[in-house]
Amino acid sequence: MKWQNMLAVLVVSATACGAPSRAPVPPSLQEDIVLPAFPGDQPDAPVLDPVAVMISSNQAGRERALDQVFQPRSDLPEWRYALPLDWEADPFGDINWRFQLHAWRMLNPLADRHARDHDQAYFDRAVDIARDWKSWHETGHTPLSWQDMATGLRASMLAYLVREARSGRAEISGEAWSDLIQLARAHGEILTRPDFIPDDNHGIFAAHGLMALCQTLGELSECRQGRTLASHRMDELFSAQFLADGVHAEHSPDYHWFAMSVFERAASTGWYAQSRFDAGLARARAAAPFLLHADGRQPGIGDSERTLRERDHSQLPDTADICLDEGERNCLLVRHFDEAGYAIARSPRGAAEPHSLFMTCGWHSTIHKHPDELSFEWWAFGRLILADSGKYGYTADENRAFVLSRAAHNTISFDGREPHEPDGGGPFPGACTHDPRQDEGAIVLAGAYDPPGAPSRHARELHYRANESLVVRDRVEHRGGFSQWFHFAPGVDVSQNQAGGLRVLSGPDTPVIDVTADPACRARLHHGNREPLQGWMSTRYGEMTPRFTLEIACPAGTREVEARFEVAR
Repeated sequence: MKWQNMLAVLVVSATACGAPSRAPVPPSLQEDIVLPAFPGDQPDAPVLDPVAVMISSNQAGRERALDQVFQPRSDLPEWRYALPLDWEADPFGDINWRFQLHAWRMLNPLADRHARDHDQAYFDRAVDIARDWKSWHETGHTPLSWQDMATGLRASMLAYLVREARSGRAEISGEAWSDLIQLARAHGEILTRPDFIPDDNHGIFAAHGLMALCQTLGELSECRQGRTLASHRMDELFSAQFLADGVHAEHSPDYHWFAMSVFERAASTGWYAQSRFDAGLARARAAAPFLLHADGRQPGIGDSERTLRERDHSQLPDTADICLDEGERNCLLVRHFDEAGYAIARSPRGAAEPHSLFMTCGWHSTIHKHPDELSFEWWAFGRLILADSGKYGYTADENRAFVLSRAAHNTISFDGREPHEPDGGGPFPGACTHDPRQDEGAIVLAGAYDPPGAPSRHARELHYRANESLVVRDRVEHRGGFSQWFHFAPGVDVSQNQAGGLRVLSGPDTPVIDVTADPACRARLHHGNREPLQGWMSTRYGEMTPRFTLEIACPAGTREVEARFEVAR
């Protein structure tokens, strides 16, 4: 399929962290609201911890809180603004940036500084921006104006501002107070609409924003059932977000930490049923160390950044689960998260020769889902050897289309590339990994699934001997041809050896790895190809780096193939 055709599909999937596929009818921002709530009427009201209501900032942001500079992501330049603000602004053509704008992220350092320093200037600036948003939206509207997550984050900010005014810790004019109350009512109205709070991680922010608003302005008519609704939805969301094995359900290790952190912050308020949160978060924390490579970084599975998580990595056991032969060289920790669809074989903490093999096969929804069934990453000899392509970014361009193609992952593609289908049903419910097993001195990670479309099936076994060999065995039922794809991390050099195979060198003073393709198939190397895109990896948000990719194309009628990666001795 041509990349331009795939981009139409990506426009929909890019909205996962941006605009909703169908914008809701905006609530009114001009109704007269009469409430028995006034500035200073709750002098004993406790402070809302900004962190607990999802308001956070870094030191650099706090130091420049009054500078009228907006930079929600470090990969984009600063954007200077002035009031009245252009709420339709899109200076970088970036949907995530626009989402951050409507989530009032520039208010975070202002509220944070006010909470720390009790300086009226920070409160006043935050209120001015909130009122400017209200004024613009009395007649204007963008697809992101009432996006679910942005609405929830604004509700949390409104709760903080209203609480500070009601407690008397901040001064506010009558007109400004009236505007805050109108904003609060509008947010309460839309957040309590049936089905507005979504079932994905955005719903956490929407439900928590509603709860924060109703904890602060319980007099709102929308809050008569608002607290009950928020509590019920948070309970449902927690159950859906974290599976019984403790792993987050959105196909990306990055979102395991994201959701875990958000629920921990929400739980710290004491507004929800603690027993479920406590037990579920304990399972999530126990699973977290195993969702890391041997260097403590997240694998680039799904929409994941390769974030270093040293504290979690330090919680790994230092004793192996099994030893596959005498000595310690082939001793492993093995975990199978059979609900999420992750299978891991890796070295214990403190091993002399660290290594890790991470396999994925699961489909729980279309959220942050890549077509990466039975893909894997391999870390050995001090670095990543085989690596998925990463998320790149939430954009509708050819790079995002590439990372959402089957050929961008260490799996197989059927008759060439297949687009991601964000609105289509999955080929299977839940996980498709099998229990790891031992076989002739190797640990075997395996799984099988039925791809969507034409009748076909893919079963894979990874036979792994730590720091010695990795054998990939694929059984394929498909009426056409298929390709195995193996993507090497940037910096790994691949060349042809004298026997006609491939030699892989990951760096100085590291072993050479010989690669042998199945003789029934044809091997071809790619590196930084532009037409079609191949041989690229996303090394940070919005950036692609060239790397070697091995394509092993197998003709129609091929049923079983084997690719071998063996350390040369």
